[in-house]
Amino acid sequence: MAEKVGRDTRIRRGESRRQQVLDAAAQCFRRSGFRGASMSEISSLAGMSTGHIYHYFKSKEAIVEAIVARDIDQGMASIDEIKEVSDIGQSLVDRMAEGMLDRDKVSAPALPLEIMSAAARNPAVADPVMGCRERILGKIQEVVEEGLRQGTIPRDMPVRALCSLLCVLYDGISVQKAVFPPQEVDVIRPLLPLLMAGLLGLPMPRPALETVARTGALAGDAKDMS
Repeated sequence: MAEKVGRDTRIRRGESRRQQVLDAAAQCFRRSGFRGASMSEISSLAGMSTGHIYHYFKSKEAIVEAIVARDIDQGMASIDEIKEVSDIGQSLVDRMAEGMLDRDKVSAPALPLEIMSAAARNPAVADPVMGCRERILGKIQEVVEEGLRQGTIPRDMPVRALCSLLCVLYDGISVQKAVFPPQEVDVIRPLLPLLMAGLLGLPMPRPALETVARTGALAGDAKDMS
């Protein structure tokens, strides 16, 4: 019994230190970029030796893989919750729009933006990023297919293409949040639920239509373009 308790304690301590490294690395990558952040910088912020970090991760690329996997696991848990509701279509619109436009997370996209940039140059980063992307696409596809069976997503279109388009939309807004001030994201806030509802073939959500009518978002855009 005592041996099991000791083993469980060591496992928890090891996982805690592993998360400590990931948190420190994420902060360093946001601040210095993937190429600029050194293992010594990460170890200093994590409060442990570089050798200790190598006990958990063999390279910076392995750290990136773990960061992406952790974020994907959190996202997949949130998507799983959508499958339990009675109106999957509307819940998908609400959850994704909320996640895309959350101003409390306005600094968070800087990290995935840096990781995607590193993936474009480094195959050792690209491979795990693509693997995680496939996982999240598969989970979204499960939700969309369940919505089609449920009848709350009426549009008959290639499911894979729809899920990829939703991910592209999410990524694009993440870039917007990482680069531009929050008010630039707020400009699209009234229109995003309408766009997503249109993609899924859902009725236009009345609150979003009322917001657009009240703010004159569409009229203002049309005037600017004329």
